[in-house]
Amino acid sequence: MLTLRRTCVPAQISFLVPMARRPKKVHERRDQLSFGDLTVPVRLIVEQGRYNARASLSQKALIIRVPAHVNEVERTKMIRDMVLWAQELYAKKPEAFAHYRKAELARAYAFDIRDQYYLIDVDTHGLKSHRIIKVADDKLEVRLNPEDARAENGEIVGKLLAKYFAGVYLPEVTCRVHELNEAHFRRPINHVKLSDTYSRWGSCSHKGNINLATRLLLAPSEVLDAVIIHELAHLVEQNHSSRFWAQVERALPNHKEYDVWLKKHGKELLFIPIPVG
Repeated sequence: MLTLRRTCVPAQISFLVPMARRPKKVHERRDQLSFGDLTVPVRLIVEQGRYNARASLSQKALIIRVPAHVNEVERTKMIRDMVLWAQELYAKKPEAFAHYRKAELARAYAFDIRDQYYLIDVDTHGLKSHRIIKVADDKLEVRLNPEDARAENGEIVGKLLAKYFAGVYLPEVTCRVHELNEAHFRRPINHVKLSDTYSRWGSCSHKGNINLATRLLLAPSEVLDAVIIHELAHLVEQNHSSRFWAQVERALPNHKEYDVWLKKHGKELLFIPIPVG
């Protein structure tokens, strides 16, 4: 485990000096850190040609990058500052770490989504890929490849459920995006996508692509609508200026109450089924 010492650290950590070329990895160490009751994988990467220390949250780990040219004392301080940055982020925005939580290992689960209750049986098979099969209106079967290490620690079950339900509900969500767009904005939409992301609730590209976090399927429909309206407003204003917020306000005057709901309950929106039996 990484050794931690508590010191003061700014909200944003960056020791920046212009780099002439892309840093090259010369060493990597893997570890784990505890954030509350959550265990987060850590990748500590030492890079040649890097002049700054930087931390980021990827889908699989907290990644800390540090320069190779500094001495051990300075490098240790940089690592400590990056860890403290992550601790402060967890305290302010625990939902950013939610995707590191895993399902408890079990042979059967229960799961609720959009007023539908499912019983989920877990089995193994000899195929290389994992899959979910619908065996009844309220029953699913998860078939896992036992050679994948993620099948042994509960990590894969939640990811499979997120992918499965994204496919189930994407047509419905796409229809809703177009309904709200027609009602309030009437701008061209290119593509709608549900993604198993934890870094943001949604995004809108300049090409008219609307991307929504699959976890929003676990929120009340009004909250999903609020995020959709937020992203659709970016079809008009690709920024967060007063003009953008005027677009949101016009379409949804009480949008702030849904922002409050997400800040309070967003960390609870997880594709983690409940073990049964």
